Order: sequence, then structure tokens, then C-alpha cells
Amino acid sequence: MTDIATSAAAPVNERLPITRLIPLGLQHVLVMYSSTIAVPFIVAAGLNLPKADIVHLVAADLLLCGIGTILQSLRIWKVGAQMPLVVGASFNLVAPMIVIGNGFNLQVLYGSILTSGILVFLIAPYFTKLLRFFPPLVIGVAITLIGINLIPAGLGLIFGRNPASPDYAAPLNLSIAAISMALVVFFYRILPERWAQLSILISMALGILVAYFLGAMNVSGIVSGPVIAPPKAFYFGWPQFNVVAILSLLVVWLVMMIESVGQIVAVGKIVHKRAKPSTVASALRVDGLMTALGGVFQSFGYITFTQNVGVVSLTGVKSRFVTVTAGIILVILSVFPILGRFVAAVPNAVLGGVTLIMFSTVAVIGIQILARIDFDKIGNIVAVALSLGLGTIPVLAPHAYDKFPHQIQLFMHSGVAVGSVTVILLNLIFNYWVKDRPAEDADDPFAMISENDVDLPVIEAPGINRSVRDRQSGGHA
Repeated sequence: MTDIATSAAAPVNERLPITRLIPLGLQHVLVMYSSTIAVPFIVAAGLNLPKADIVHLVAADLLLCGIGTILQSLRIWKVGAQMPLVVGASFNLVAPMIVIGNGFNLQVLYGSILTSGILVFLIAPYFTKLLRFFPPLVIGVAITLIGINLIPAGLGLIFGRNPASPDYAAPLNLSIAAISMALVVFFYRILPERWAQLSILISMALGILVAYFLGAMNVSGIVSGPVIAPPKAFYFGWPQFNVVAILSLLVVWLVMMIESVGQIVAVGKIVHKRAKPSTVASALRVDGLMTALGGVFQSFGYITFTQNVGVVSLTGVKSRFVTVTAGIILVILSVFPILGRFVAAVPNAVLGGVTLIMFSTVAVIGIQILARIDFDKIGNIVAVALSLGLGTIPVLAPHAYDKFPHQIQLFMHSGVAVGSVTVILLNLIFNYWVKDRPAEDADDPFAMISENDVDLPVIEAPGINRSVRDRQSGGHA
């Protein structure tokens, strides 16, 4: 069968007039913008960074999101899928980033991000052969733990991080957070499908207005400072490298790469371009490259955004030049530091109320995946129970490992890494290293069944919002 994506007339290659490209590209930016802005804010709060550093994090984040989106859409050499994919900062790496940054320092954190990005780039062509070792059992546990380990970051934004502080759990902050959460529920309930994707952004905007009128937001520093200033490389200093920190990120990256494969295959079906292994590898290289640049510009790890997959499906606009336009808009925004200063002025309570819902949703998605597991097999019960138990220790007993050597503490304090490694090993013990294991089911969506000219199977991978399948069947984003 001829790959219709090779035709210049294919929907994915359609060249739209500028009058359509700009508003459609801006729509993609708006859909991913709230999540993009949330990551710098949460990481800065978790690492106790001053507001000036938030300005840098926002600018660097927008720059790399823009470059990554352009690469995914255009493809340069073997980097990019040539499909309408939008790249954004990953929430999944927030928790381990905070653990590494607090356990060591920012130089070790960004050395780990740089190294993990390079490794992801290098292993991209081989990763599809490992998919059979990451069934829903593994992915479900990992995603559930990511959500559980992120929830304290959202609570810290609402209540504060120091119980001895006079404004800890201040009634004003709790009220603002409650209003922000209520707004999210309200807009998801009343807005039609197309606009429901903007519920988070709209709720944040209104929450900021509420905080301003209640006197909880200081806007005096927003207009001060330079108007144009591109992000600086090595803003926090030269990277340092630690093996344990790097491995902690790589464990999470294995899960994130599964997620990326799901988005790539889903978009390929939407735009009628077959997702061959070479296409998937090229797309994963973008995630790795942008994450490596995240270590240089010292921002975050990057991945294909689930939210924007839904935009392509809902609007029916399949042209990759729309996302090229979105990438250009993001790059332009990155050189205006006033955006970063505005984000730095947003009260923690507003963002905390919104992100608490988003983080809890991640855990719910993991639970939904685990619901597909055959729990009649006692091995699966043991694997999930032990992995979740060990993975939640840093949340429920944060000082449990204080007497361990520092290097061991770093790994053990990452509940996502501990739980993921545990479930991977237990899955091998109970489901692979057995004498009478049945032959691989040809319908197993995690079985690698393709060569260079055969479709990859659709993998329903998790994201911050609902799965692509849910969106296409009418669920809200």
C-alpha cells in the first residue's frame, strides 16, 4: 500500500493561507500554554527559587517548546515526525527534578537532564523493540505514582511549604485556591467540547483576577526590566553529573517514551500518515534533543503534548504547517521576559488550585490503566501492591530514608523511580520468566510486530488530560 503521506496533496502537507495559519497556530499555543506555564512555576516553588529565576525558566521553556514543535512538524535530517505535533515541558519529570535539585544542587539536576536527553536521542531507534516489556501493568503503576508524587507539590503551592511560616494555610490563600478549583469544575461542566480544552487557562486567568482584587497579587515588578531578552545558556552554572540522578530520570523516561509513541501513532492515524518505526524514532529524537537542550538552557524535559493531539482530532485541520506556526509563535514569545515576570507574580494559591486537579488527574489515568489488568492472577496483585506501597513511601513518610547514605537517599526519595523499577522486575518475574508462558498475543498492543514498512500498534498512553480515544468519542479534554 502506498503511504499517502508521501503525496504533496496529503492533508498533513496542506499549505494554508497565513490568515488561517496564525489563528490555528495560536489555538495550539493556547491549549498547551497553561501546562507550559505551570511547570516552571511548580519546579521553582519546589526548589525554592527566587522570582527572577522563574522569568528565565519561562523564557527558556517557551523557546525549547517552540523549537521542538517546529522540528516535529518539519523534520530536519532524521529529527522530527513531519506531523502536526506540539512539544511541551513534561509534568512527569517534575517530581524527580525537585528530588534531584533538593538532594544535590541545580548543576547536578541539569547535568542529569542533559545526559538523559542525549541517551533518549541515541536509543530512540531501538526503543520500539522494548515495548513488549512495558505492558499496562507497568505503565499503570508508573503513571499512578507520578500523580501521587506530584500531589504534594500542588498542596505546597496552596498551603505553603513551611508550617512555621505565619502565612502557612492562610484563609485567604485557601479561599483563592478553592475558587480556582471551582472555576475549573464550572467551565469543564458548561463549555462545549471545543472550548473545554481551555478550561484550565480560563480558570487561571479568572483566578488571577480574583487574587488581584483581593489584594493577594503584587504586580509592581511586571513592567520593570528589559522588554526583549533571549534566554541564556547555562543560567544556573555548568552542569555536573551523578550516575544515580541520571538513572532516576531514565526510569521515568522509559514511561514517557511509551507515552510519546502513543501520541505519534494516534496523530498518524488522524492525519493519514502511517507511523512506521522510523517515524517514531525520528519523533523520539526530538524529545531527546530538546531535553538535552533543556540541560543547556537549564529548563526541563520535553515530550509530545497529549492536549494538542486532541486539537488536531477535534478541529480536523491536519496540516503540519499549523504547528510550525505555533512553534514560531512560542519562539517569539520566549524573547519577551515580561511574560516570565507576569508568571512570577501569579499567587501560588491560584496555580496550586488548578494544578492539584491536574496532578490528581494523572493518578486517575494510571488507575484507569490498571483497571484493564487481569487481577485474577495473584502475581499481578502482588506486583501492583508492592510497587505502589514502596513508591508512596516518600509521600507518606518523607523522612524514612534520612539515615541512608546520600546517594541511596536520592534514588529512594524518588517514589516514581522506586515503584517503576519494582513493577518492571515483578512483571518479569510473574509474567515473563515462567516456564509455561503463552506465546505473544498478536493483538497485544505492546507487542513489536512491525518492520520498516508496517504500522506500529496504537498504544493508549496516558497524559495530563484524557486519552485520545476518549476525546474522539466525545469526552472532555
